Amino acid sequence: MKLDKYTAILGNTVGYPDMEGLTAQRPMASLPFDGKYRLVDFQLSSLANAGIRSVYGIFQRDNISSIFDHIRSGREWGLDTLLSHWYLGFYNTKYSENTTDRAYYEQLLRFLKRSGSDRTVYMGCDILCNIDLEQVIHLSEAHDSKLTVVYKRVPRSMVTPGNALLDVTDEDRVLSVSSGSVPEGDNLLNMSADIFVADTQWLIEHMEQEIREDHPRKLRFLLRSLLADNDASAFSYTGYLSNIFSVKSYFDANMDMLESENFYSLLYSNQKVYTKVKNEESTYFSPDCDVENSQFASGSIVKGRVNRSIISRNCYLDSTSDVCHTIAFSKVTVEQGAHVDYAILDKNVVVAPGVTIQGTPDKPVVVVKGTHVQEDIIR
Repeated sequence: MKLDKYTAILGNTVGYPDMEGLTAQRPMASLPFDGKYRLVDFQLSSLANAGIRSVYGIFQRDNISSIFDHIRSGREWGLDTLLSHWYLGFYNTKYSENTTDRAYYEQLLRFLKRSGSDRTVYMGCDILCNIDLEQVIHLSEAHDSKLTVVYKRVPRSMVTPGNALLDVTDEDRVLSVSSGSVPEGDNLLNMSADIFVADTQWLIEHMEQEIREDHPRKLRFLLRSLLADNDASAFSYTGYLSNIFSVKSYFDANMDMLESENFYSLLYSNQKVYTKVKNEESTYFSPDCDVENSQFASGSIVKGRVNRSIISRNCYLDSTSDVCHTIAFSKVTVEQGAHVDYAILDKNVVVAPGVTIQGTPDKPVVVVKGTHVQEDIIR
């Protein structure tokens, strides 16, 4: 695709109170996934694979340092070349609010007007998928649509009141949009992935109208509101997708990667996933360790038992430790005789010798960053 024909806006505009501290010191976008990725890697990789090199990331001002640290120049996603444009913008309103301030739209409008692009892609960071955006853009252009939205038929259990549900015709047009509640009845629902492709000039006009409101809506919610009345096209996505809105949904998405079908669908499809590369030594497995159906990033030392777990970089699992159904972020230490089951251990957590951390499949225990656990935690 022509490089300057398309631009993208990457939004991190929604917060979820059910994340139990996982997003207290980082935005959802920089939350680790599957041991070596961040959630934002999947959106940036989809854009890179579609040849989109002009990207504006708009994030809430608080706790933004992890985004800077991870993306930096954007080299891994082809955003550091002379023909590329990578910008980071900030807004001040809270994640919990659907509305924002004028500064939010002023910076986005400035970006779009200067881009000279034909179409603009909008993506959030709370829907995990590996989508071929070229197919979505092709549908948008073939239908000559001012607005196109991606959706997937998902089980009711995956949908929250905060998601938008679509009524779609056989001709792939959006009839209506609803949110605020999850209807009873149907087991499968058309959930919006909040991935949009819009005609850039048309989008600018609607954003200029919205900025004049006393309480302008964030772009995600503006785009949702425009679907039904503008004969929007709908693209049905059939690959792996996870809706990240709670500790359990985040935990389940990671555990999904232990199933080969999900792992290859998300990470080894025709769409490559890029991330910041760490040049470290491989993980060491002692002769006495016992490992079953788990994944490990580089630089760790494994001496104990590990079952159905995902272990990030530079972790130390001591002898006689027992780690099951667990996500360990980087630099986690589990000492001798400690038992961890159904848990998420944030960065730099230390579990003292003999301590038990026991969660459940529905309520995994979250141990926040830097905690030294010296007493049992049992749910």
